[in-house]
Amino acid sequence: MPLNSEQRAALWDPSGVPLRGHRLLSARPGTGKTTTLTSYCIDLAGRWTQQHQPWQGIAMLSYTNVAKDELQSKIHKAGKAAALLQNPHFVGTVDAFINQYLFLPHATKCMAFPGDRPTLVGEPYQQWKIPPGWSNDAPAGEYKTMWFDCYTIGLNGVPICIDDERRLGNIRVQPVTSGNASKILAMKRRVWAQGLALQSDANYLAYQALSSSPALTTAIVRRFPVLIVDEAQDLTEIQHALLDHLVAAGHPHIILVGDENQAIYEWNTARPALFTAKAAWDPWTPTALTQSYRCSPSICETLTALADDGSPLIPADDGKNKTYPDPVTVEEMSDDDAVAAVRAAVDRLADSLTGSLAHDENSANIKSLLVLTRGADHGLHLEAGYAGIDAKPTERTVWRQPLTRDLLKVIYHLSLGNQYSAVEAYETLLRKLGGHASVAACRAAIRQEWGMAEDADMPYRVALFGDLNALKAKLPDQDGLRISDCAALCDTSLRAVAPNQLRAFKTDCASFDTDAKSKQNRLLTALFSAREARTWRHHHEHADVRVAFATAHASKGETHDAVLLVTKKTAGQCKCPQNATAWKKILEHSMAECEVKRIVYVAMSRAAQRLMILTPAGAAGPWHALTARTASV
Repeated sequence: MPLNSEQRAALWDPSGVPLRGHRLLSARPGTGKTTTLTSYCIDLAGRWTQQHQPWQGIAMLSYTNVAKDELQSKIHKAGKAAALLQNPHFVGTVDAFINQYLFLPHATKCMAFPGDRPTLVGEPYQQWKIPPGWSNDAPAGEYKTMWFDCYTIGLNGVPICIDDERRLGNIRVQPVTSGNASKILAMKRRVWAQGLALQSDANYLAYQALSSSPALTTAIVRRFPVLIVDEAQDLTEIQHALLDHLVAAGHPHIILVGDENQAIYEWNTARPALFTAKAAWDPWTPTALTQSYRCSPSICETLTALADDGSPLIPADDGKNKTYPDPVTVEEMSDDDAVAAVRAAVDRLADSLTGSLAHDENSANIKSLLVLTRGADHGLHLEAGYAGIDAKPTERTVWRQPLTRDLLKVIYHLSLGNQYSAVEAYETLLRKLGGHASVAACRAAIRQEWGMAEDADMPYRVALFGDLNALKAKLPDQDGLRISDCAALCDTSLRAVAPNQLRAFKTDCASFDTDAKSKQNRLLTALFSAREARTWRHHHEHADVRVAFATAHASKGETHDAVLLVTKKTAGQCKCPQNATAWKKILEHSMAECEVKRIVYVAMSRAAQRLMILTPAGAAGPWHALTARTASV
């Protein structure tokens, strides 16, 4: 579909030439920002050799893997400029770019590490565990290394607590204070000196490496004379500082794209205020996309009323969503049986969707209905009740083996019948077990170990599928597979995993069936709630409607025909300057300052045709007031 006039004006001049310089594009939900970005990058690539050297490239970055994957997918579908996905260009996450070009090759001096290349540890790589041979004792004036993954370092050099969940033994993580900051810093630097760093540390260390080296700065500016960052509202203070440093050093062309109303990662040190502040700074030129191709007129009006920032969201003139007639509705539920209320609300939404056309125009005309909650435990409780699975309270999952979770991901995909996803997960497990730098290196090593030729792709895959089929044959015939249920599968003989490693996995899985860890014995759906592992169920009466549960965070960037937003009576502390727990006050807060309100905005804006808000009895007033305001918007 060709770009509309608003999209063209955002990144092209009136003659159709891509705009250059430093631009800030604020793009509201469903306004086609990824389509616009893709077209812009393809246009730049078509003109690339006229203005740049063969070794120079465009860096197309995103804060999340989901957004990065969408950008790659749209480039593939466009059928043009396939070179964008190859050297000298780069498509990936901000973290991946920082790791590849700054942290891994250049941060050892800042870490005081004498080796050649540091190693990333902790989530999302694997759970932090003190390496074998290390003592958990700390020298005087330091914290123990068991707390290494609880803290990172801010731009000002002061520690930041990034994970305050209690550790094994119910030990509390200490907040950062003036009295303990030096102890935390000493602990971090001691581990860094061994070549180990968290991903959040990598950003800080990369900035230190870049800002202290004019030569490295010049090299990055010349290597990537165009930087495009999607989901830029979620960049951290340090990531903004990296970009600001490049601009000050003369970088000619940076495009930041995002929606400040969808900034929901402040808990992970994101700083959305730095994105919006650039609109008033030289040399940044701000512009906006406000015409949605996703949300119905009533949903657009509700989102406009919620944001209350003077920037209306409207259905695009040429969008089919302009014809969606259903209003946004609010329903109350009894505190006694929330699951029954969710089931009834899902039935009503499914009734309204069946027989209509799916928003994404898929060939089977399947409509998606997503039930959204703010907290994962709340959503899992509702999903378990909806599916007839026993739900138990959970605690932080602590593994004895750092790669047990990777094995469980293989089993989870097999339980869903996603064999090719299981192969991908299995190869990831094997790569980590072997300590290989890439999947390609892992495949080569395994072929050599098995006595296969270097190009023996088919025998290799047959062997992998043999392992997976052996695991699948032992899957228990039950819904709601838990961690402990997977212990029995570790008795399977696998060609690619050594028996002693399988025994270690079995011991780890079985430990979750003990009293000490019973509250950690999660459903596998709780471990793998990302959308690629989400469980979709066909509605029991309407085969053309499928239903799933997720959190607002996990659904970011998605579009669904209907959304059921389930709230609790209060929101918990919102921690913005107007700190409150009552929805009446939170819905009146400044969107720019209140992340809880922005989470609600993200959840609502996933809906295309139908949006229903389900709230406890006696707490519906603020939601009715919000939807009533749409008549005057």
